[in-house]
Parts: sequence; C-alpha cells; structure tokens
Amino acid sequence: MVQTRSEETKNRVLEAACALLMEQGISEVTMKDVQERSGVSNGSIFHHFGSKDGILEALFVAERRAYLGSVGAAIIAHAGDPCDAFGAGAAAAVLFHARDPQRYMRLIAAFSNSEWLFRNEAIWAGLVREVEAPVMQWALPHFQSGALPMLPPGLFQSYMLGPPEQLTQVWVRRGMPGKLEDYAPIAAQFVSAGLRALREADTASPGS
Repeated sequence: MVQTRSEETKNRVLEAACALLMEQGISEVTMKDVQERSGVSNGSIFHHFGSKDGILEALFVAERRAYLGSVGAAIIAHAGDPCDAFGAGAAAAVLFHARDPQRYMRLIAAFSNSEWLFRNEAIWAGLVREVEAPVMQWALPHFQSGALPMLPPGLFQSYMLGPPEQLTQVWVRRGMPGKLEDYAPIAAQFVSAGLRALREADTASPGS
C-alpha cells in the first residue's frame, strides 16, 4: 500500500521519537530533539500531533496495542482449561518482551511508572477496555460455568502480566542466566497454577 505524504511525515516523526525514547527515556526527549532527528518542521509536527504528549500518546497506544493484543490472542487461541489459557497469555507476554527487551523496558515498563501516564490515565483506560473486550467475551461462559474464578478483569490482568513483567525487569537489570524466552513456560505454569488454586478455593474478589 502506498503511503500518503501525510502518513510518511507522521511515520518519520514517530520513528524518530521512538529512537530517542530508546536512547534517552520519556522525560528527557524534547520536541526539538524530535524535529532534529526526524527532519520534519516544527509546524508539521504540531499539525499532526499537537504536542510532545500527542507523539507519546501515539507511541504508547501502538506499543500497548501490539503487546496486549498478542497476549489476548494467545488466551483466546488456547484450547483446554481456561486457567491454562491465562498461563498461555503470560508466556506470550514473556515472548513479546524477549523480542527486544530494551524496547520493552523503554516503551512499556518505563511508561507504566511515568508521570506522563498518571496525567493521561484516560488514554490507558480506553485502551484497556478496547483490548480486553474480546478476552472478556471469550471468558464469559467460563465464568458462568465456574471454570474461571470470579475476579474482575483488573485482577486477571495483574495476576497474568505482573509476574512476566517483573521477571523481565529482573532479567534485564540483574543478568539472570539463560535466554529470556526460556522463562516463558515457567511464567505460564506460575499463572495457571495460581488461577486453578483460586478456582478450587472458590475465591471471590474482595468486596464481592
């Protein structure tokens, strides 16, 4: 598909901003940096994105959509015990990180603890609803049958993504042995076993 000039310009800006974030981090990158790296005029950057926040939003949404989309697809595609399906989602998260651990650290982990995300929480909330929708549709009959413990989506996401994300950060910062992808089956087993234990204990969420 042939890109329009407008699309080419936006892609140049996003590619430059992505490279700068990988090198410097969220708080250090300036609009001047993006303009110089991309070769796109300030006026054109503001026309397409409005501000640095607009550029960050585009990168954040694209990266998170790819990440959470791959996790959701792994859950839905899994046949068998739905608790194991969330284990497959945890494994998919580790494998996604393993493709480029530094990219994960800069474009996903760093955003998670950033002032930017705190100020733009509505962007994150809207994206979560979008990505969660097909998984929740898949999960509904499993909730109704008792095959999944009755927990809210936020807890499922925390239980499933928390261990892989912590694992990856420790692997990157402390040099854990082996390849990161080798830990995917362990993450899957950890999450699957935890959800099965909650199901067998008939655990409900606090306040339910």
